Amino acid sequence: MTSLKKYFPWFINNKGWVYLDSSATALKPKCVVDTVSEYYTKYNTNPHNTDSPIANELKKKLANVRISCAKFFNAETNEIVFTSGATESMNIITTNIIATLKKEDEVVVSYGEHSSNLLPWMQSESKGVKLVFAKDENNFPTTNAFVKAITGKTKVISFASSGNLVGQTIDIAKIVKAARKVNKDIIVIIDATQFVPAQKLDFKKLDIDFFVCSAHKMCGPSGVGVLCGKAKHLNNMHPIKFGGGTVSTVTAAKINWAPIPDRLEGGTPNTEGILGFGSALAFLSKIGLNNIYQHELELKKYFDKRIKEVKNIEYASAGSDLPVCSFNITGVNPQDLSNYLGNKKIIVRGGMACVKLQEKFTHNKTGYVRASMYLYNDKADIDVLINALKQYKKGKELVGII
Repeated sequence: MTSLKKYFPWFINNKGWVYLDSSATALKPKCVVDTVSEYYTKYNTNPHNTDSPIANELKKKLANVRISCAKFFNAETNEIVFTSGATESMNIITTNIIATLKKEDEVVVSYGEHSSNLLPWMQSESKGVKLVFAKDENNFPTTNAFVKAITGKTKVISFASSGNLVGQTIDIAKIVKAARKVNKDIIVIIDATQFVPAQKLDFKKLDIDFFVCSAHKMCGPSGVGVLCGKAKHLNNMHPIKFGGGTVSTVTAAKINWAPIPDRLEGGTPNTEGILGFGSALAFLSKIGLNNIYQHELELKKYFDKRIKEVKNIEYASAGSDLPVCSFNITGVNPQDLSNYLGNKKIIVRGGMACVKLQEKFTHNKTGYVRASMYLYNDKADIDVLINALKQYKKGKELVGII
């Protein structure tokens, strides 16, 4: 695992830099970059136009990526919908489900959700739907809190199985089992954006109704996401983008929608991005998700040990197995501290990481500095970060700002 940097051109072009922001977006291996480049230099046709051998070959390549994606997540091919990212995926799901909800129905989420799994559900409140926040006595999202939040009025449970700010982990299987005991028709939706880059998600085995993820967190291109859902749900869904490819026939009086997944993939797709995603899935499969996960565990354990050496540190990710390390130095704004680290050639993220209600359970108004690691990181990267934090002196965080 320590030799994987050589596959990522970013490190060649940014010598001396440390990249610790993979929870925001992962770096791209050369095979992905080459695949995207190949599209533009060899194909560059619209997959909706199949009037030439080149276009037909391209269409087959896209179909093969869908097949590979379905195998990667153990789903059926027609259960994979390509979107622009997890945000669009969630908006497709929520728009369709909210239309079926009634007054006093309950949707269970948590204060630890990313905006993409919170803001869409908040739109249901205008219908009288109740948003229930799963929380323990400290407002923290836990597996048991989700289980206890399920009632006879629960229609939907939607949560991030892996938190992107403090690294909480929610047991998917346990929640599905509890939900099915109360009502077999409760819809369980997983924001798997932070989970799938290093851990296996078995769609069929988990018996979830939907999950969403983004390619760019998995070494793939930006602008590509996956909406995976049971066919029985997808077949009842309407597009939120109306346009080319979404219909089979149209008359002046009636629209006949195309079958799934075409119905939900309106317009010219991000062709090069989907092809690049296929290369990313092959790359991750070759390395092995379990190998990546074990590497992350080792790095997280090392980080937990070394962060204790920094004076006045406030560490919010202790006890988490995820490679998400959120911290503050007492009295320093996290975005200012991130700026200081950026000036030291260390890329991290400062703030709330789009967890807009994080103050409810962290009791912190400003958020944190988040260092997040992935397969190409090593202990030396952590050493550079810790040494930079040890060298910090008041005022250095404002260099380049004022």
